[in-house]
This record gives sequence, structure tokens and C-alpha cells, in this order.
Amino acid sequence: MSVQYGEEQVGYAVAESTFGVAVVPAATDAFRVTSFDITPGFDRPEVPETTNTRSLQERIAGRRSCTFSISMINRPSGTAGTPPDYHLLLKHAFGTYANSGGVSDTYTPLKDPSGLSLSGYRLLEGVMEGFYGGVVTDVTFSWSGDDFATVTFNGEAKDMLWAGVNQTNGSGSSSPSLIVDDGSYYSKYGVIDIDNDGSARQITAISNETLTIASSSWSDADAIEPFLPAPTLAGSGLYGTDGTLSIDGGSSDISSLNGSVTLSTGISLNNRNFGTTTADSVTLPSGRRVTGSLSFLVEDNGNFSSIRGEASEGTTQDIVIDIGTTAGSVCQLDMSRCEFDSSPLSGGAGLIEVTAGFTGLTSTATATEDEITVVYK
Repeated sequence: MSVQYGEEQVGYAVAESTFGVAVVPAATDAFRVTSFDITPGFDRPEVPETTNTRSLQERIAGRRSCTFSISMINRPSGTAGTPPDYHLLLKHAFGTYANSGGVSDTYTPLKDPSGLSLSGYRLLEGVMEGFYGGVVTDVTFSWSGDDFATVTFNGEAKDMLWAGVNQTNGSGSSSPSLIVDDGSYYSKYGVIDIDNDGSARQITAISNETLTIASSSWSDADAIEPFLPAPTLAGSGLYGTDGTLSIDGGSSDISSLNGSVTLSTGISLNNRNFGTTTADSVTLPSGRRVTGSLSFLVEDNGNFSSIRGEASEGTTQDIVIDIGTTAGSVCQLDMSRCEFDSSPLSGGAGLIEVTAGFTGLTSTATATEDEITVVYK
């Protein structure tokens, strides 16, 4: 009888100084995840020529890309003025970051985030995969009265990277050319160690069974394994029993069941240029949008009647959501000018619920880049 033990689910994200050039992560680049999915896009178009057969005879290599989705519990660091472990993902989703030591970490939209790209990694038993040239296309904050608050990042990237378990074929001394039994176990920018020595080596090129790495030494049949540093992690997850909702800028709180806020960044990659097989730059094909929803029980206090009337008139509200209540473990979403959309009631003889959608606008009709502010404090 075999036994499969559970294993730690950890992701890593690190900023790139040059778009599409992967950077090896450090222990402090790690964050806990509930899921981390990377979907490759290795296009193999069919050759459309007509031949004397009805059978498909040929496909060729087209463009390469990938998408990613990373979900986690909303987990502040626990120390005011110290950002959460997934700080880099937040910075790349919003674009602008400001730290007030000992007080808060603030994320706001940036007009032109096209200079931002990142590398991402995840490690499971015997398999490491990741992406490089990555951008965040949307981030969603969700919360509920009877569940953990969560944050989900979606994005796209220039290409995937990976590494598996193989072994050396022959020995080497102070050499950058590592020969393995099967080079298909590895990709450019995969990270490995040799003979479990705990040193990260980035693969910068592959030719058949030869991996180009930093100059190293090894013996024949040494194990070659994927490698990421032991994670440094902090903070406690936020549950839905701690938090407040206000639609008047924090002057008063109202009761709600759950909600979510999504920032669609309008960021993408240019993967259309002639003579290229992967994206070569970050592009901004559409505007940024902030949308969300709030769910309520309809009670005798008239909250929903007010929201419906304001939706009808296009009245704007200053929505402030505090997820968490303890200093150092609060995530605050502040959208100073939101318009509610009209929503139907559900239910009947028992509980009556309503989910009201809303759209975030800039603070004034002439303001820019301030439709949402996220503060960890």
C-alpha cells in the first residue's frame, strides 16, 4: 500500500528588470496559495495546402504564450507598514506602491504600467513550472461572512518554464555545459540544483541534452532536480467575521453578506509582430475598469431601498471595505465614487436577498488614476 502525503503549496513572484528575461526568486519572494494554474499556449497550426489525401499530414510551430491564475487567502503580514507576501503581484496589478513605515502599504493605479513584468514559479513534488514576461490582467478581492477572504490574480505571460528530475550524463569540472540523459525534462529559465547541493542554477539555454548553466562541477549520474529556495512566509488569513462595510466613506457601517471587487487592468502583451514566436512587449489595449458587487439581506432598516433609489438616480457613493479589524492585519478597499446598478430581489416568503453591482469612477469627473486605493495597515 502506498501513501501520498500532502505538500506545501507555495508560489513565488519576482520583478524582471528586462521584459521576458526570467529572474531566479529568493526565499522572500514566496507566498502561500490555494491554487496556482499555468496554462501553456503552444500553437501548432495545420498546414492548409491541399494534397491528394483527406488525411492531415503536417503541422508547424506557431506562436507560444501562456496564461496564469493564482488564488490565495487574503493574508496581511501582521505588521503595519510591512506588505503582504504577495506584494509584488499587487504592485504589478495596480502599478503604484507607497510604503509608510510602521503604518501602511498603499497600492493605487498607474497611468502607464507597460514597464512592469514579472516571473512566477511554483514547485510540486519533482516538478517545477513557471512563467516569464508576465503581466497581471485582473485582480479580484472577495469576502464573505462565513468564509475566508481571498485574492485572485489572473494574467498572461511570454512563455512557460519548467524543470523535472533527471541525471547527469558524464562528469564535468568548472563547466557551463551540463549534459543530462533527457533534455526535454527542462526548459530555458528552469531552475535546478545538482546532487541536492541546495544551490540554484538557472538554465539559460538548451541544445538537445546540453543545458547551459553557471559554471559548475558534477559527477556522472548525479541527480538533477528542480529547485526553489525554502520560503519565508508571514501573516494570518482573514476570515469573514472580521470586517466592516461603508457606503458613505466610513462615516457609518451597514450590514452585508458578502462581496467582491475586481480591477481589470487593461494590460496585455503584444504577440503579433512579424518574425517573432512570443510576445516582445507589454501593451495597453483597453482602459482600466473597477467593478464589484455587494449582497444584502433585505431588512426593515431600508438599506436596499436607498441603494435602489441611488442606482436609479446615478447617485455616487464612497465605498470603503475593511477586511480585518486588527492593526497590521487589515486590507482596506476604498473607492470614493461608485455608481450602483439596479438589481432584482431574490427570495419570497422567507429571506429576501439582493446583490447590487457597482462600477468605480475617479474621484471627480476630471481626476485620473484614483478610482480605487488598496491599503494594508
